[in-house]
Formats: sequence, structure tokens, C-alpha cells
Amino acid sequence: MPEWARPDPAAPEAPEPGEPGARQAAPRSLPSDAVEPTNRRVIASVPAQEKKKPENVDELRAAMYEILSAPAPAAPTKKERREAREARRASRESGETEELSDDQWREKARGILLRQLTASDKTAKQLKDKLLEKDCPEDIADEVIERYAQIKLVDDERFAKTWVAARARSRGLARGAIKRELRTKGIDDETAAEALEQIDDETEEQRARELVRAKLRPESMGVDRDRSLRRLVGMLGRKGYNGGMAFKVAREEWEERFGQH
Repeated sequence: MPEWARPDPAAPEAPEPGEPGARQAAPRSLPSDAVEPTNRRVIASVPAQEKKKPENVDELRAAMYEILSAPAPAAPTKKERREAREARRASRESGETEELSDDQWREKARGILLRQLTASDKTAKQLKDKLLEKDCPEDIADEVIERYAQIKLVDDERFAKTWVAARARSRGLARGAIKRELRTKGIDDETAAEALEQIDDETEEQRARELVRAKLRPESMGVDRDRSLRRLVGMLGRKGYNGGMAFKVAREEWEERFGQH
């Protein structure tokens, strides 16, 4: 036996239980209304501890892994989705306006505008029409659109210039037709006129000649001169070119293409 485990000879020996002199543990007294404990094991509920904020990269990664490994919430069933659609449809048909606070309407309006502007650039009028279509209060619609205009997310002048260049290039439209389109989108005449300065008379006539030449490619267009000219002038007229310039361009280009026949 090692030295440290040997008993000290000078220490008094402890009496065995039951021997005279041995101290007996006094029975613990219970309150009169207490229930005597049984042998059944009781597990006490421990309140959940709040998760501490990650303090380093490893703890942050562990927290992210715990979130990603957590089971995803159950997706709604087909029946639940159908019932939700029917409820929304019934609400629209009944003409009931969604009960939202002003702050909730502002948040909803901002979301609608962002989705609309993500798809394509739009004018203030187009965006307001979309918000009113969703039953957004008019004053809140104006407020949110004005805020977006201040940070240049909504800019009618920019829209007009971009629209003029795109429509003249892709569709071959003349200034008159483009101006009518801008008016339907809420662009005022002054802003439209400034944007249309990108197209001058020479440029417009050159684009008209390109359109006519494309139509004159088939040999069948040289059979009946008058009929072909009517078709060409009508095509240019639908694209906004004035009648005098349309007839002049159509006649000259037909003569250039089929005059020797």
C-alpha cells in the first residue's frame, strides 16, 4: 500500500454504524402539507437557453450549418393552395379592399414598384396605374413614386429618350407615331418633344427608305405600280410618316427598283 493511502495511527477510528457513540442521521422533518417523496424519478423541465451571438468565424459557420440542416417547413398542399387562390379571387370579385395600415401599404407599394422596374423601365403614370390596380391608396402611391423619382429609379425624361431611340431603331416608327405612344404612357408633350430631337428630318426619311426597300425585294411588287405604291404608302402611314413624304419615298424607291421594266 502506498504511503499516502495508509491510515494515520494518531487519528481516532470512526465508530461503526450501530455501535455506541456512532452518530445517527436525524430524520428530516417535512412540512405537514408536504407529500412524501416516492421512488419515481421526476425530470424537471429546464427552460431553453437563449443562443448566444456567434463571436468568431467558426461559431458563425456552426450556426449557419445548424440553420441549413434544420428541416424545411412543410409546403402547402394542393388543396391549401387552391383554397388560398379561391379566397383571393372571392375578395377581388366582392370589391373588398385589403385592410392594411399606411406603413403596410407603403411596404407593399415598394415591392410592387421594384418588381415592375426590374422587368423594364416604366413611367410614373404606368407605375401609378399598377398600384391603383392593386387597390393601393392614391396618396400613398404618389408618395412612394415621388420617393423613387428622387433617387432616379423613376425618370420620365430618361424613359422618353430611351423609348424614342428604341422604337425608331427596332420598329422604324416616325416621330408622330412615337409621340402618340409616349402620350399614352403619361409623358407630357414638352418632355416628348425634347426626346424626339434625337430624330431629324434626314434621319427619318432615310429610315423610311430602308423600310420601303425591304418591302420592294419581291419581284411581285413590280407587276402593278399603283397597287404597290398604295401598299407602301399605307405601310409608312401606319408607322407615323406623313403622306407627302411617304408617297415621295415610295415612288422614288419603286422607280429605282423597277423603273427599267
